Amino acid sequence: MKRIFLAVVFASILPFVSFAQWGDPEGNKQLSASDLKAPVITWDKDSYNFGEIPQGIPVDVVFEFTNTGNAPLIISKVEPACNCTDAVWPKTPIMPGQRGEIGVTFDAATGGKFSKTAVVTSNAKPTEQTLVFTGTVVSKPKK
Repeated sequence: MKRIFLAVVFASILPFVSFAQWGDPEGNKQLSASDLKAPVITWDKDSYNFGEIPQGIPVDVVFEFTNTGNAPLIISKVEPACNCTDAVWPKTPIMPGQRGEIGVTFDAATGGKFSKTAVVTSNAKPTEQTLVFTGTVVSKPKK
């Protein structure tokens, strides 16, 4: 009976002793979010207002950013919301501390106010971020 009792006590204590060995050997400190390796996109501006633009003449805007994380940033795609918009982005990794830019070209076919987006997909968190550009298309004068 003593053997069974000792075996139960030993079996009960063993997991606690084993789990106590986990952690950082330099003092069992907790890891913070800044200790994890991850890229972070920090935009100079994530929206732009063109104001008034002429109909049928493409206009460009550049969205600048910095990788403020501690791992390489990889932009896998930039998807404009319509066929009237085209985007160009870096195809190589942006290292921590480096800057990059995404160029967007908008070609308005119709007049009036507009609000368009381009969704940036990357390995940063969140994985998708939205760039917004707005303005008013002024119709061409009729000849």
